[in-house]
Amino acid sequence: MYTRIARCAPAHQIFSPSTHPILHALLCRLLTLSLFLGMFHPMQAQAAEEYWKAATYTSDAWVINFWNTESDHMDEELAQIRADGFNSIILVLPWREFQPETVPVSYNSYAFQKLERVMDAANEHGLGVILRLGYAWDYYEDDSSALRFREMLRETKVREAWLAYAKKVYETVSAHGNFRGGFITWEDMWNYVEGSGEFGRGEAGRLEAKKIGFQDYLKKHYTLRKLNNIFETEDPFTKYDDIYIPLRSHSAYQLFFEFYDDWLNDLLASTQRVFPGLSMEVRLDWDVLSGAGEDGSDLMFSHESTYSCEKADFTCAMYSVSMGQAEGAWLTAEQAILGMTKELSHVRDYNSDKPIFIDQLLYMDETEGYDSNARLLPSQRGAFLTGITDTLSAYTNGYGIWTYRNYGNNPVYNCQFALGKNGWDVDGGVVTEHDGSRMMRLANGDSISQKIGHRIGDKLSHDNHIRFTADSDEPVTVRVTMGHESREVTVDGRQTFDLDLGKLNYSILEFTADGEVWLDNIQVYNFVQDGQLYDMDGAPLSCLDSMRTLNAQMQ
Repeated sequence: MYTRIARCAPAHQIFSPSTHPILHALLCRLLTLSLFLGMFHPMQAQAAEEYWKAATYTSDAWVINFWNTESDHMDEELAQIRADGFNSIILVLPWREFQPETVPVSYNSYAFQKLERVMDAANEHGLGVILRLGYAWDYYEDDSSALRFREMLRETKVREAWLAYAKKVYETVSAHGNFRGGFITWEDMWNYVEGSGEFGRGEAGRLEAKKIGFQDYLKKHYTLRKLNNIFETEDPFTKYDDIYIPLRSHSAYQLFFEFYDDWLNDLLASTQRVFPGLSMEVRLDWDVLSGAGEDGSDLMFSHESTYSCEKADFTCAMYSVSMGQAEGAWLTAEQAILGMTKELSHVRDYNSDKPIFIDQLLYMDETEGYDSNARLLPSQRGAFLTGITDTLSAYTNGYGIWTYRNYGNNPVYNCQFALGKNGWDVDGGVVTEHDGSRMMRLANGDSISQKIGHRIGDKLSHDNHIRFTADSDEPVTVRVTMGHESREVTVDGRQTFDLDLGKLNYSILEFTADGEVWLDNIQVYNFVQDGQLYDMDGAPLSCLDSMRTLNAQMQ
């Protein structure tokens, strides 16, 4: 791991045209003309003066299955978000769930209907809506939805489908007065980079480099002599068709990073033509090419060329207190605030001085696999949140919180039966309205099951939980099975159960009953994402008061 030393520049104050009457009048005329020409969405112009304080909204689900759930308590949840001082929500839209097929293009009516429902409900509670367009993960099908993001580099029709999807989403949300804007992210587009070295130096590698446009990019920017020096190949390239995608361990991989950043910029520019004002969450971390230096040292690559986000009025970024800090460090609030100021200053040095929207303000992050990252001392979280107002005012037009309510990594599709029996193997069960919600009704001997084991990892490293709501008019025994483990519970009236089945391998989740019972809100998890605002049941946690204070300060 490395310590990134970010360059520090003086804090930039966001220009306000209202402070200069002549400029203000001129800008008003230009804005009126641009609206007349259809260049901007009116709400984007209106919302530009409002500081965005957003919570990522997933109701009682999480981003991967939110769009196939009912969200029975949406009004109460949005009212709570507003009461906590937020003025906006962020909605994360999985590309495949909204557009299941790319060739030919098809759309999921339920997802768009729910999008309209959330837009209307948010408006009723005085909340603006910001969209993360094109999340890479969903459970709509069993295969990986991230693969289609790779295909955008190879297949023109897939890219055309992406643009059609972005256009349809924009047409849907821009009809609502509380639409604020949207962004794509480098995170969702990064899976090609992770597997780009798999093609090798042979014919497959050369064909792939040609198909994705890597060879054309190099032809435009480099001579063959220069490329031969960079690649250091034993067989010098005699034509651009000879070029392959280098290994991540080679210094030439910097060329691929350059190409990929250029591709991201081009994709954003193309998408902005159908989704005006769209921004992009840019990658702030520097990428390490381990041992790729001439003396075996690490090479560092920065993605500063993406920071301007083309024609967007702002740059989007995820910010974690670990950025730019030494591996394993425990930080005070003062250290974390200083680091944040340096990171945001660095972005402003390279983004034409645009404001930054922090779509994920990560004051804490318990994500597994990143345990060695620097972290804020738990006792310092509140001081950090209430101490960053000057930095936020100087560099940003808003921030978003990823984990407003804690969630488990639930692999169950259609876990609230919003889509009837979809995703479930059902033997005798019926989805019906019960107590104001759609629930699965099982009678004596009925069963339901779903194959979920391929969607969740670390089953042998962590305890696996099954959490569900059940209701009955009289005592009924429900048997829950995963792998070789089963548990029986007695349902007598409406209850919520959370069963710990321990560490085990499994493929299928199954429920059976010996009497009439209604099931709902089925969750399986072995990890809980913790934001210390609200727990899985909606109870307040340690950072909530500090978050409310921050929201109140940022007017």
